[in-house]
Amino acid sequence: MSEDTTNLQNPFVIGERLYLRPLEPSQDNHLYSTWMNDAEIRRYFSVYPTSDARGKERLENLYKDTRHILFGVVQKEDNRLIGLVGLKDINTLNQSAEFYVIIGARNLHGKGYGTEATRLMLQYGFLELNLNRIQTQDMEDNIGGWRADEKAGFKYEGTLREMIPRFDKFHNVKVYSLLRREYLETL
Repeated sequence: MSEDTTNLQNPFVIGERLYLRPLEPSQDNHLYSTWMNDAEIRRYFSVYPTSDARGKERLENLYKDTRHILFGVVQKEDNRLIGLVGLKDINTLNQSAEFYVIIGARNLHGKGYGTEATRLMLQYGFLELNLNRIQTQDMEDNIGGWRADEKAGFKYEGTLREMIPRFDKFHNVKVYSLLRREYLETL
C-alpha cells in the first residue's frame, strides 16, 4: 500500500518520520547559512562563514557538481527543514562515496533524526546509485556523529591521527564504512 505524499514538498526518499528533498537555493539559503555559521556545527565540520547570498550560490554550485549529491532533511509532520544529508566525492568507477549528515535544528539533536536521515541516504546510495562502498569520517569528539553511524550499520575502520585543526588543537578523525553486501543483509 502506497503512502499518501500529497502534503510533502517534492519528496525524493521517504522514511518513517523524515523525507529527503532537493534543496531550493532561494528558499533554503537562510537556514543553510544559519547552520553553517553555527559554532556548534563548525566544531565538527569543515565549513566556512557564509551569508544568505553566498549560501544560495553555494547550493546552486553543489547542484552543478556531478560528484556531490545533497538533500534537505525534512520532518514529515510539518515539512520543516531540519538538516542536510549528502554524498560527496562520488566515484562511479570505484562505486564509492563519502557520506555526511548535519542536523541543524539543535533542539532535535539526540532524537534519532540523524540516524534516520543516514538510513535514507544509504538506501539511495546503495539501491539507486548502485554504490559498493560508502564511508564517513567523524571527528573523535563528535560522539553523537559516530554513534549515529554505528547505529546505521557503519563499521569502524580506524583513526586518522591529528587530521583536522580546530580551536588551536589538532583532532583525530574516526573513519567508518559500509559495504553494499552488508547493507543488503540488513534489509
